[in-house]
Amino acid sequence: MKEVNLLVLIEVQPGKRDIQIEAFEKLRPLVLAEPGCIQYELFSDAEDENKFILVEQWASEEALAAHGKTEHMQAAAARNPSFRAGPARLIKMRPVGTSH
Repeated sequence: MKEVNLLVLIEVQPGKRDIQIEAFEKLRPLVLAEPGCIQYELFSDAEDENKFILVEQWASEEALAAHGKTEHMQAAAARNPSFRAGPARLIKMRPVGTSH
């Protein structure tokens, strides 16, 4: 099984930064407890307070697929449009180099 590495680019509506942070803080322990979750960490853009990058690492595609079907992620997906500027942009990454 290959690990899955994701960058999720998030932009919130002006004035709604705290809602994104609060939502992440509630989700994080639930996501980290999921089978196959290796990393789930939110970073803010140092130059634009309305932009965030979520870094995710999963043990497999299957673990990532199961993550998207959890009750807490379904609820988050339904709530996100109320404070986000648009859909998140997902970038799937793979290591580069001879060791991978």
